[in-house]
Amino acid sequence: MAAIGWPMIGDLSGCSRNEFSERLGTAYQYEPRGLGQRTGIVDRFVNQIQRGDAVVVPDGDKVYFGVVSSGYSFNKHLASEAEGYPHWIGIDYRFNGQPILRSELPAVLFDSLKGRQTVFALPADATWDVLDHPDRFFTVDTGDLKVQAAYVKGLSEGIVPGINSSRFETAVLKVLSFYFPNLQRLATTNAPVGADTDLKTSLPGDVVIRVQVKCYQDDQGELQEDAVRQLRESMDPGDHGIVVTTNRVSETARALATSDTAKPIGVVDGPDFAQLVFDNLDRLDDEDIWSLGLRRALAVR
Repeated sequence: MAAIGWPMIGDLSGCSRNEFSERLGTAYQYEPRGLGQRTGIVDRFVNQIQRGDAVVVPDGDKVYFGVVSSGYSFNKHLASEAEGYPHWIGIDYRFNGQPILRSELPAVLFDSLKGRQTVFALPADATWDVLDHPDRFFTVDTGDLKVQAAYVKGLSEGIVPGINSSRFETAVLKVLSFYFPNLQRLATTNAPVGADTDLKTSLPGDVVIRVQVKCYQDDQGELQEDAVRQLRESMDPGDHGIVVTTNRVSETARALATSDTAKPIGVVDGPDFAQLVFDNLDRLDDEDIWSLGLRRALAVR
C-alpha cells in the first residue's frame, strides 16, 4: 500500500475537492495558501489516482516502483492517532518489492523527484519505461553504431539510467580522465559570483584545464551562453576550458566559447560525449560501464 496522513478528517470516500478543503480547514486551521496546497494533495491521492496508474515512492536514496492495484480506502483504526496514516491505496510493488537507487534513475525522473509535495505527477513515459524495462541499460560492444545512436538519443531525452544532474559530473570525470590525468572535482561554494568550474587539472607546462558540466534534456532546450560565461569567469588568462553537456549546444554559445583567445573554451555536446564513451569502452571496467548507463554484451560461447 501507499498512505497519507491527516487522520482527523475522516473517511474521504465520495468526497469532492471542496469537502476536502472544508474538512482540512476545520481540523487543522491552515492558512489559505497552505490549505490550498494540502487540498490539492488529498484530491490527487483520493480522486485522481486510479487503478493501473504507476506509482513512485522515494525513500531517501532509494525509490520504489509499483502499479496501483486498488483505489482509496479508509482505515478507521488508524484515525485516532494524531500522526496516523489512515488513507490508503493498494500498490503492487514491482521488482520483488526491491528499490532502485535514486542515483541510478534517468535524468528526467531524477530531476522530477526534487518536488517537495506529498503527492505530485511525474513524466509518465519515463516512469513506465522503468517499470516495463527493469533491465534498462544499453547493451554495448565496441563499434556498435546503432547502440551509440540510441545512447545519444537517450542522453538528450534524459532516459539513460544513472546519467542525471547528480551523477553526470562523475561520468564526465571518468571519461575525460583518459585525456586529462589527475582531473579532480572542485567545490563551487567558494567560487566568485557567476563563476563555476566543476572539474580541474594541471598539465605539464603549467597548462590548466577547467571543465563545466551540464546535464540538459530536450525539454530544457539547447545549452546557452550562461554555461560558457560561468566557466570563463572562473578561468585565468592562459587556462583552457571545456563545457560538456548531454544535449545540444546553441550556435551563440559555440561562438562565445571561441571568442576569447586568452581563455579558449571547447564544447562537447551529447554526440561528442557518447563518442568519447564508446571510444574508451575497452578502457572502462564493468562498474564504470554500468555507471554510464551501459552494460557489456555477453560473449557468445
